[in-house]
Amino acid sequence: IVARSITAASRSACHRPFSTKKQRPIFVAATKQHVGKTTTSLALMSGLQKRFAKVGFIKPVGQQHVTVYSPTLGKDIRVDKDICLLKEQFHLDHIDYQHMSPVIIPRGYTKRYIDGKICHDKQLRHIEASFAEVSRASDVVLAEGTGHCAVGSIVNVNNAHVASMVGASMLLIANGGLGEFQTTGESM
Repeated sequence: IVARSITAASRSACHRPFSTKKQRPIFVAATKQHVGKTTTSLALMSGLQKRFAKVGFIKPVGQQHVTVYSPTLGKDIRVDKDICLLKEQFHLDHIDYQHMSPVIIPRGYTKRYIDGKICHDKQLRHIEASFAEVSRASDVVLAEGTGHCAVGSIVNVNNAHVASMVGASMLLIANGGLGEFQTTGESM
């Protein structure tokens, strides 16, 4: 009888039902570009989907964009390239592309911002509205920052500001090691 009780308890602990409680968003950022934000996001998304029925993903500020079709808008829009990877890999059909990539910073964006052609408040409202929509449709939200810590600073939408604005916990990816090894071509 005791053995059966332990086995039943072990089985129920291994097969927990999906959590239904809303969780604080997770924001993945990095100290440098190309150090593993998207790879980390892929791993986190895989784990989160095992715990939550609907996991949302958003890249509030993107730099490298592609054109995709938004069924909700009925037209082609530009989104960050990483959005396509996560949406397709993890079947995030409960979120439209338009909400997953609210601000794109293509070539010339900073100049247009400085010249007053892009409104700071409008950027923030777009991020807030998109984040609210992804959050409404999801049990937990994973956000991926853009570039490194300073990207977006000139237009006031850097990773720290956006993560703070949406109340996210931040996971900061940094290079390992004590320094960089360089070869000089000389023998020792």
